[in-house]
Amino acid sequence: MAYTFLPETCFLVILSVSVVLANLPVPKNVRVISINMGVILEWDRPNTSLGNLTYTAEYRSSDDAGFSTVCRNQTERRCDFTQGIHPFGIYVFQVRAERRGETSRWAKTKEFLPDQETVIGGPTVRLVSREGNLEMDIQDPVMKVKDLREIYSTVGYNIRYWKEGKEDKATVMNDRQQNSLVLSQLEALSRYCVQVQVFIGELEKTGEFSQATCETTTTDGRVQAWLIALILVVSFVVVSVTLPLLFLVVWYFYKGLKILYPTATLPNHLKRYLMEPPHQYIFMAMQNSSQQEEQYQEVSIISESPLVEEGPLCSHSDNGMTEDGEVLPQNEKE
Repeated sequence: MAYTFLPETCFLVILSVSVVLANLPVPKNVRVISINMGVILEWDRPNTSLGNLTYTAEYRSSDDAGFSTVCRNQTERRCDFTQGIHPFGIYVFQVRAERRGETSRWAKTKEFLPDQETVIGGPTVRLVSREGNLEMDIQDPVMKVKDLREIYSTVGYNIRYWKEGKEDKATVMNDRQQNSLVLSQLEALSRYCVQVQVFIGELEKTGEFSQATCETTTTDGRVQAWLIALILVVSFVVVSVTLPLLFLVVWYFYKGLKILYPTATLPNHLKRYLMEPPHQYIFMAMQNSSQQEEQYQEVSIISESPLVEEGPLCSHSDNGMTEDGEVLPQNEKE
C-alpha cells in the first residue's frame, strides 16, 4: 500500500506541533478573592523551571463582547479588578503566562457574581456599661464599591455574647435590625464579650463575625438608703469643719498682709528728713574738738580743834588733799 504526502500538508502539521510544544505552561490555582466588594484575582506559578515569567490578566462582564485587560506583563501573581466591578454584574476572569514573546493558554475562572459571592467582613462594635447593662452600638462594614445598604435591602445582625471564660454558654440573638441594642439581665461587676455578624435576609447570606469586644458591667445604679444617709452626714461634717478653717485662714492671711503692708503713712516733712543725707560736718566737728580742762579752786579747811604737839591736826594743800593723804571730793574742795 502506497502513501502519498503533500508538501503543504506536512508543513502545516510540523508548524502546528512546533507551536504546541512552544507554548508555556498555564498558571495554576486561579482564584477570585472578594471581601467587602473588593475583587482580586490571584494565581500560582505554572509548573515550569523557566524563570522571568510575566502575566497578563483580563476580565469580561456578561454585557461585554470581549475581554478588557487590567494587568499587563507584570511579575506579581495578583491583579485588582475592583474599580471595574459592579455589585450586580456577572464576570469571568482569565490570566496567562508570558516569556520572551511566548505565551501560555488562558486560564479562566467560572462566572463570578459579586453581590452573592463576596465575603462581608465583621462590623465595628462599641460597648458602654451603664447602670448594670451593656449598651451596644454597631457600625456596618465599609464596602469597596457603594454602601452596604445600597447593595442589600435587608440588612440585619446576628449577635452572640457571653460572660468571659464561658464562651460555650453564649447567648445568641439572630437577625436584629437595630444598630443600637441594650444587653440586660447581666451580672454586676462581670466582664462580658460580644461578637456580631451581618445577615442578609434576601440571600440568607451571613458575613464574618467581628472581633470579640469585651466590657465590664457596673452596678444596677440603685443606691441603698443607709448609704445616702452616710453620704449626707459626712458631707455635713466636712462642710462644718472646712468653712470655719477657711475663714480663719483668710483672716490670718489678711492680718499678715496688714502687718507687712501697713496703711499708715509718715508725714511729708519726716519723709524728707529721712531721705536727706546726714550732715556729717557737725559730727566731725564734735569729734575733732579738744576736751576742755576741768576748772577747780583751792580750798582751805580750818579746824577749831586745838593743835597737838606733833603738829597741826589738819593743813591745807594746794592739790586739795587732807593731811591723811585722802583726796577731797569736788564739792568739798569748793
